[in-house]
Amino acid sequence: MSEDRFFDRLREDARPLRFEPDEFMTTRVAARIRERLQTPATASQVLARWFRPLAASLSALALAATLGIVWIDRSSTPDTQQPTVESLSATNTIEISAGGDVYRVNP
Repeated sequence: MSEDRFFDRLREDARPLRFEPDEFMTTRVAARIRERLQTPATASQVLARWFRPLAASLSALALAATLGIVWIDRSSTPDTQQPTVESLSATNTIEISAGGDVYRVNP
């Protein structure tokens, strides 16, 4: 472990930059919070509180369903070149030509 006091010096240098609220500011912030908590919510605020999360959830569900449908549609089309059981079976031979000779390999 080194004897370098870098972090101690950094803390001392940064001490004047710290934000420490005074009592007036703390009282003012607390009063504003109490005021907002005591005022009753209007009908539009109540609806907004319920509708925003509901809309976000339904949007995420619709996006997931759309992506799922597209993925299923693309993976089930016959024009994609996916390996089949016949192409992977040992009866098919692979032909390799090199230097004018043709070699056949059975996988």
